[in-house]
Amino acid sequence: MKVIFFLILTVQIGLFQAAYGQNSAQSDSRYRSALADFKQGKYAVAMDKFYSMTSVNAKTAYSPYAHYYYALSAYNLKRYKDSRQMLLQLQSRYPGWNKINDVYYLLGAVNFENGQIGEGLEQLARIKDSSLNKDVQALKQHHLGAISDFLKLKDLQKQYPADRDIALMVYQAIQSTRTPAQGDLAYAAQLDKQFKFRKSEKVEEAPKRSAPKSDTQWTKGYLDVAVLLPFRLDEFSSSRRRSNQFAYDYYLGLTIAKEQLQSEGITVNLWAYDVGNDARGMQAIADNKNFQLSDMVIGPLYANTFDVAADFVSGSNAIMLNPLSTDANLLKAGNIYLGHPSITYQTQRAAQWMRTLSPGLSTVIYYGNTAKDSAMAASYAAEWKAKGGKVTSLTRIQPDRESMENKVPSFETNKPAHVALFSSDGVSGGNLIEVLNSRKLNTLPVVATSTSFNSQQARLSRYGARLTLIDADYVDREKETIRQFQKNYYNKTSTFPSVYSYQGYDQLLFFGRMLSKHKDKLPSGLQSRKFDSEEYLLSGFDYTKANENQITPVLKYNGSKWVPVDR
Repeated sequence: MKVIFFLILTVQIGLFQAAYGQNSAQSDSRYRSALADFKQGKYAVAMDKFYSMTSVNAKTAYSPYAHYYYALSAYNLKRYKDSRQMLLQLQSRYPGWNKINDVYYLLGAVNFENGQIGEGLEQLARIKDSSLNKDVQALKQHHLGAISDFLKLKDLQKQYPADRDIALMVYQAIQSTRTPAQGDLAYAAQLDKQFKFRKSEKVEEAPKRSAPKSDTQWTKGYLDVAVLLPFRLDEFSSSRRRSNQFAYDYYLGLTIAKEQLQSEGITVNLWAYDVGNDARGMQAIADNKNFQLSDMVIGPLYANTFDVAADFVSGSNAIMLNPLSTDANLLKAGNIYLGHPSITYQTQRAAQWMRTLSPGLSTVIYYGNTAKDSAMAASYAAEWKAKGGKVTSLTRIQPDRESMENKVPSFETNKPAHVALFSSDGVSGGNLIEVLNSRKLNTLPVVATSTSFNSQQARLSRYGARLTLIDADYVDREKETIRQFQKNYYNKTSTFPSVYSYQGYDQLLFFGRMLSKHKDKLPSGLQSRKFDSEEYLLSGFDYTKANENQITPVLKYNGSKWVPVDR
């Protein structure tokens, strides 16, 4: 069983910690020989070797592990009686063993295999290690899920009224019944109220709101694209710059992409919805029959409404794109995509690049005051350590120069290989580099988010020799297609495009083409190749390995302008 294999790994880690100080080379050799047999699946041979180490007269640091592996070997051979006896002996002799929760787990599994459901549940209830919760739940579902008699399952829940896993199985059984009895529905509601089941745990009570697409979805001759953005029409004012101007800029980019797609023979209908963070409003949209005909959903941007929309999309043939987020946790299903690379991917590529630039292994990390700043700093630290590096310090800073003078040391005796900065204030970048310069660290490499600077990238050229930028919103303003787009955009809107306008244009152009070409085979089409920047305004699209756009977000200065490091 998969869950049992997990426990093998858990115990093995504990083993080497416990046995580290063992002086007996002979015991060590015997134990490792038995363990090698176990790992090779030679369970009968392993049992014989482990057995000699379970004697009360042969106590060593390995003894409790020998008991456990003997029992696990017997379990794998379906010798459940032998397994149970050894586990009970282990419990009796080593009640304070640091892996005693694994013993309870395996005893529960043995009891289940013997048909002793009650005894198995009692053993599992003794587990106090929360890291085993998922494994316990999986074990219960594996054995109790085989109970086809609903009344028996319901009686079991009444015997163990505090067991959430059994309650959930009863709840799901009722919800999945086509015509449940009224009393059962009330019982399900009572269980839901008591245990507060998560939405992801619940079975749909009725057919999905989005009826299955008919065969005409890909032959109707056009694509329906729902755009769920915070337009905030109730606050609209044409006389001032709006805080949500990005939504309008993005949508204007979509409209120009729609025209381009039409010229390529691809008809797109855009359906705009004003969606903020009100889940009830989003639910009303999800229940709308016209919305349910969507082939693609763009947005929403906020957590509450995103979850509602994602729930709809998971039961439909539509795809969903979050155009701005860098949170990989949003990728709950195979038909959800991110228009940007995730924080993890951005910091992974940045750490990979800095490893090639910095001969040393140490780094100092500074970060600003937003949640994204701290998330990126933590992610970069993890990536740098994973590559064999050392993080000397991880420090939150304020953007002003005086504060930095106090936070940034002189590094006279412990100079790092490079400095990393993750900030969104637009000021910290310049101030940090000036402080480093005042410390006579003029050539110390710095990797920073582009949002740490408020100057345009071209003006950052004076830092070019030492600075690496992380910029998922990179725009090459010298690119001819960018210049042509600017002219076209200005002629249509009397304003110049923002980065959101470019993103709206590129994203609809890309997914419109891909949906038109690959239809219901979109995933394989996306995984077929990377789509370079020559085909689009920005840096292109790469979904070959993940549902996030894994285009390199790391920039270097090539002597005349900032370019991605992979060019």
